[in-house]
Amino acid sequence: MRLTVTYIFLALAMPVAAQQQLHKLADDYYEWVKVEYPVFASDQGDHRFDDRMVDYSAPAVAKRRAHVAELLEKVNAMDVAAWPKDEKIDWILFRSQLEASNFGDRVLQTEETNPQTYTDTASSAIFSLLKKEYDTPQKRAMAAATRFRAMPELFEQGKKNLTKPVRLYSQLAIDSARAVDPLFTDSVEPLARSLSPEQRKEFDAARDQAVRSTHAFADWLEKRLPQMQEWKAMGTEHYNFMLHHLLLLPMDAHEVAHLGEIELARYRALEAMLPDPSLAEPDPKRAKSI
Repeated sequence: MRLTVTYIFLALAMPVAAQQQLHKLADDYYEWVKVEYPVFASDQGDHRFDDRMVDYSAPAVAKRRAHVAELLEKVNAMDVAAWPKDEKIDWILFRSQLEASNFGDRVLQTEETNPQTYTDTASSAIFSLLKKEYDTPQKRAMAAATRFRAMPELFEQGKKNLTKPVRLYSQLAIDSARAVDPLFTDSVEPLARSLSPEQRKEFDAARDQAVRSTHAFADWLEKRLPQMQEWKAMGTEHYNFMLHHLLLLPMDAHEVAHLGEIELARYRALEAMLPDPSLAEPDPKRAKSI
């Protein structure tokens, strides 16, 4: 009898232990993401790592990808059949987040294909320090200076990683890089005023170097545009995987396309009811003023 009770207790305790393991894995993962992507952490309101920049060196990228793949394997191996409903939902949602990161590594490969990875990191590194007054202007200015100093290395890492850049993404990155000056100069000026003369001198030097390296990255990309590959769709198989495993939608690519066709037909019908159907023309040139 005692053995039977013991077995029942163990059977009940095992799912609980597994659920606790899931929560521990998730907590550790979210903290790991903030450490590995300090710009993301700042953007989300966690300002412990404001003086850091994302490391996009090849070993760091490979190590992050391996960590996500290993963690996803552990989560997929969990037997959740006997778990309570809420715990199963937690497992599904956490798995989808890991799948999204792993999908980016396996399929999108943004470090190798998308230069916006680096221009967006640079702009977000500064904007995330500006959008909320979470600390004194001086501390935020010093954090901005540290990130400015790290930007030349950020773009050098990008140049090494971009082995198969996509032309469309590169054109967008070029536009972004060449429009960054107001953010790096005008927007940070209220913070920079709080610095001492010596600190201000160092800040200005770091900012100017960051601006030059950002523009140089745009020039580097522009020279290579003719040799870059054209954008192409990820394909039905990958898209269906994204719908089911990342977005958790109960439909496939064909059904999504069908919904779009229905909506298009519905709005075309509504446009036909206008006194002047040309009012539905989306080209802004149709109106003298918007």
